[in-house]
Amino acid sequence: MRISTSGRAPWRVIIIQLSVLAGLAVFFKIYLPHYTRDLVAQAAATREEKINELFKDAVFDDSTHEISVPLQGDIVKRHPQRLRIALSPQGAESTLGAPDKSTVDFQGGQHLTWVGTTHILEGAFNSGRLYCLKLEDRSTGHGVMVFESIYAWHPY
Repeated sequence: MRISTSGRAPWRVIIIQLSVLAGLAVFFKIYLPHYTRDLVAQAAATREEKINELFKDAVFDDSTHEISVPLQGDIVKRHPQRLRIALSPQGAESTLGAPDKSTVDFQGGQHLTWVGTTHILEGAFNSGRLYCLKLEDRSTGHGVMVFESIYAWHPY
């Protein structure tokens, strides 16, 4: 191998530098966006699972009662649902993560909303205690509101 003393780089060094530059361009333009999209999709799927699990853990059907509710134009008998646990806003946030939306009503009640891939979960808290849990299907807009009392339960 001949070493040039005139200040010019050998063609092999230039090819190696161009190869490294092309590899970096491929990494940042192709792989990194694909990897980021996969991470976002995985986080959304995990949040949807957590929303469904929290709703299942917090709500139960009261099989001792039946109430009439309208469903697709008919009146049907259903077992009402009510809240099983008294969850705090901090407990909900530790389970589901930070809410996507947080509001406070005129009486000081806190409403936290988590958005998943197919459902929206809203928890209403009064004095730091869960009193209403609303689960809504994002595609249809239908859902259910569950309260502490079975008599306030209703699908929509």
